[in-house]
Amino acid sequence: MQAHADARGSSLKVDEATGATCADAPPVAKPIRIEPAFDDPNLVRALFDRNAPYRAAAAFLPAGTDDTVDPSPADAVNPWFRETWALGGKVLVDGAEKILGNRRFLEAANMLFPSAAIIPKLVVVNVNGPMQAGVPHLDVPVFRGATRETFALRLLMAMGASGLFESWRVIEVGAVAWFYDGPGGGFDYWPDGPTGPMQTESAPFPNVAIVSDSDRMYHRIGRIGPADVVPPRMSASAEIRLDADGSWSVFDHNECRARYAREAVRLSVVWKADVRCGGSSSLEPDALTAPQIIQILRHDLQQRDLSCAADPGLLQDPRWIESVYRLYMGLAKLGAPAVQ
Repeated sequence: MQAHADARGSSLKVDEATGATCADAPPVAKPIRIEPAFDDPNLVRALFDRNAPYRAAAAFLPAGTDDTVDPSPADAVNPWFRETWALGGKVLVDGAEKILGNRRFLEAANMLFPSAAIIPKLVVVNVNGPMQAGVPHLDVPVFRGATRETFALRLLMAMGASGLFESWRVIEVGAVAWFYDGPGGGFDYWPDGPTGPMQTESAPFPNVAIVSDSDRMYHRIGRIGPADVVPPRMSASAEIRLDADGSWSVFDHNECRARYAREAVRLSVVWKADVRCGGSSSLEPDALTAPQIIQILRHDLQQRDLSCAADPGLLQDPRWIESVYRLYMGLAKLGAPAVQ
């Protein structure tokens, strides 16, 4: 088993009989920088204001900070907040359709995958206060029959880290755009694989986006704010609220833990689309089923001398998902970029 074998830039060899998205999935595409990212960036910024507050990103991955990928104390949660504005191709927030259907993202995606059909599916937004650099990571993968709509994010991440489900992987193209002009706040990425050099897209971000294969390319958020920044003490229950004067405040259990000037907060938009090779979305391969998923994981766990019941219900059991997630993410960490 090779965890994240695709993240090293190799071509994924896929058996058509298993129902893969592409018979021979393309290598990890080199990122494209586009400017301008939006026809009307002020409209996008207004959407951030209109849809505040935002929940802690840690709330989307239960159990708070993960010590398999982050050495911070278990109760330390970064001032990183997010929300989903479109999911499964359906807009959840008024105005987000202008992001989901952004022609500039679509044009860049077609440059990365010239022979493919591009099907926009997801818009996630992030609101970040001052914090140290994040951990290099791959985005949450999508598989034929196993998506954010059907399974927990940590299960999908474990499936991706295991390397066992590449035949069902849905290749995705993503765009990330920022609104931030302060110190730090860059976007670090490894376009040549985790052993290659790190590249950085740095602030200021007037109206810029990077379009890439971020499910298979390691990347991270750079430090935001001064080098000696100390994040507030907060839990996964925290949220960030927009104040009347345009500043932002972090509240945890209705207690204010931090206040930030508007210019100290980094806003970002993440856009995702499915890549259907051959330009056809009508030739859908067979989807994974819950019994298949548990069978594949059970076989691999048994090879590691770990017991696992043949019960598809485990795929909905948070404690079992947590244990599988920690196992495979711990293995994947061995192949991640080495950074200070």
